[in-house]
Amino acid sequence: MKYIKLFEKFEDWNTLSAKDFAEVRELNRIGVVSDQELAELKKLRRIEKKILQYTGVGDLDLRECDLLKSLPAGLKVGGNLSLYRCTGLQSLPAGLKVAGYLSLYDCTGLESLPAGLEVENDLDLTGCTSLKSLPAGLKVGRNIYLRGSNILGELPQGLNVVGQIYK
Repeated sequence: MKYIKLFEKFEDWNTLSAKDFAEVRELNRIGVVSDQELAELKKLRRIEKKILQYTGVGDLDLRECDLLKSLPAGLKVGGNLSLYRCTGLQSLPAGLKVAGYLSLYDCTGLESLPAGLEVENDLDLTGCTSLKSLPAGLKVGRNIYLRGSNILGELPQGLNVVGQIYK
């Protein structure tokens, strides 16, 4: 949707404005925007608010938001990060660090992971069908789950996985 533009920095990360949302609601009222599209937009607004209010402590649950395209740069998660079934997610920010597990289960739009990604627990890439490779310097404190993904070729240099890789 043309109303959504997410930038890669907190200070530049432009969320959906109240004015734009009001315009979408009006378009919904006259039948141009479906009820389902409006519901997805409402979900995106809730997710944006969660991200902006997140202090870095504890879990960050952003699951099942099809309109979420990216996360802001500099994001550090002090617990688990769930992006389960965020099918519109295309990328993760450089320098992302997750103190717990990172669930990217069924993130079918995800095309790449940032170099230097650090996950202290499990990394679940199950069903990430657009993801073709793992980045150099990836660090995972436990297991990587790749079932149903299209990871091709050799594992990258500098891959540091304490546990197992499940294909």
